Amino acid sequence: MTYMALSQVFRRVGLSVRATVLRRSAAALGVAFCVTAMVPAASADDTNVLSVALESELRGFDAAEGGALDPAGEIVMRAVQEPLLSYSYETREFGPLLATEWVPNADETVWTFKLRKGVKFHDGSDFTADDVAAHYTRVLDPANNISSRSTLGNLTQVVAIDDTTVEFRLARPWSAFLMMMASTQISGPIPSAQQVAKGLQNRQPVGTGPFRLVDWVSGDRIVLEKFPDHWDAENTSLDGVIFRVLPDTQTRYASLLSGDVDVIWTDRGQTINEALKNQDLVSYVVDGAGAETILLNTRKPPLDDPRVRAAIAHAWNQPALVKISWQDTRPVVSHPLGGGVDCGPINYREYDPEKSKALLADYGQPVELTMHHTATARGKELGSLMQQMLGQVGIKMSLQPIDQSTLMRNAYTGNFDILGWRFPDASDMSPQLFSTVYSQSSSNLPGHNSAEMDALVVKMRDATSADQSIDLQCQVAAAINENASILYRGGGRYHVFTSKQVTNVPRPYRGILDVRHIKLDR
Repeated sequence: MTYMALSQVFRRVGLSVRATVLRRSAAALGVAFCVTAMVPAASADDTNVLSVALESELRGFDAAEGGALDPAGEIVMRAVQEPLLSYSYETREFGPLLATEWVPNADETVWTFKLRKGVKFHDGSDFTADDVAAHYTRVLDPANNISSRSTLGNLTQVVAIDDTTVEFRLARPWSAFLMMMASTQISGPIPSAQQVAKGLQNRQPVGTGPFRLVDWVSGDRIVLEKFPDHWDAENTSLDGVIFRVLPDTQTRYASLLSGDVDVIWTDRGQTINEALKNQDLVSYVVDGAGAETILLNTRKPPLDDPRVRAAIAHAWNQPALVKISWQDTRPVVSHPLGGGVDCGPINYREYDPEKSKALLADYGQPVELTMHHTATARGKELGSLMQQMLGQVGIKMSLQPIDQSTLMRNAYTGNFDILGWRFPDASDMSPQLFSTVYSQSSSNLPGHNSAEMDALVVKMRDATSADQSIDLQCQVAAAINENASILYRGGGRYHVFTSKQVTNVPRPYRGILDVRHIKLDR
């Protein structure tokens, strides 16, 4: 992008190139530089820059520092960094991305990937097999405590054979392996090994994606420009993308209606129902797997007692929450495998306050808990509903609103009683289930610690066919319900709304908007 075009992008977000250079120079010198007064609201003018409003911002692009990605974070990640493979939810087939060929050995314990030649990172350096090997070696190293390591259960080693050949070695055949190579969650996209080694990747990402970072104003916006040397640049029509951080749903929706932004992602029922009726907007709705959840920390008393957890599960009224909070824009679920999977009887604990009271009477002690929730409208609403439902059976619960980063930190350090979480959607949910349930997993946030459960999830992880895997996933979901460590608050249904000027929008599978090939017709 030329200097003039870059200036246009910054004018759209209310920053001059000079201001950005000054801020970066000041940061390098350790001097504070305030640009708050220079950042008015962005507006969707006639430039070829897409403005996307998101509920939250990602913590960063580094696998260790950034941690898990929510849908908003994954939307941004997809634009900047790329995994080895693509995956089509329409055809259920894998396709080339950073890799062009992938071949297993006879027993599928070694996969050889040939990388696309001529790929450049955003800093102009070459993308090679060394970057792939360095990334996965770092993720697999237990010393780095990277949360996504647990989803790569059967991967033992990644070796660069030459500049364009990389070998993945597995402990055993793994039906979910290719899906993990197509993941745009934190373990899938490949960063520059040099930038990671410098310790800069988290806030100054260097990837191979169609867009590169221009500016990041925390809590406000992330500005990207088209990467002219991207290997598929001719199919990227946008000059740039501005991701606006607008936590309030009504503000996001009002910004779309006024033309201040072009696209919004939302999961709030009132906004969804209003937007679906608006003839001036284009709606994209996709059903999927995954689920919004509530985690109970089984490591801490009184939640270490199964009677207390079961009492909470029977006090929890998922249908009421779906109606009140989601306004029936999400399905009620008993497992996270999606509406296309029928697990049959699955030990789901239905709403039954009398049974809850009986369990608490058997426990025989007062129960007082704290729920951590985000300070967003949705988080506050969830906390209030949970407080009311538990209060009806005699459980006293205090609420502690915190920001998203603190909530994630508390979740991964076990510093919580109850908090809202989610099962991210995936075409194959077995890696998500394994990482959530296996006792040695860093993502075992509820604190499962059962030899029987471990044996079951290992068997699921090692399934050699899709049918066997689904059957075992259902068994794991039934064991979670029996344990009452995870409660559900709505299944996977995702909504994206755009103005009519936005075209060539792919369906937002898993709630993830892919901006790479979107076009603007202003």
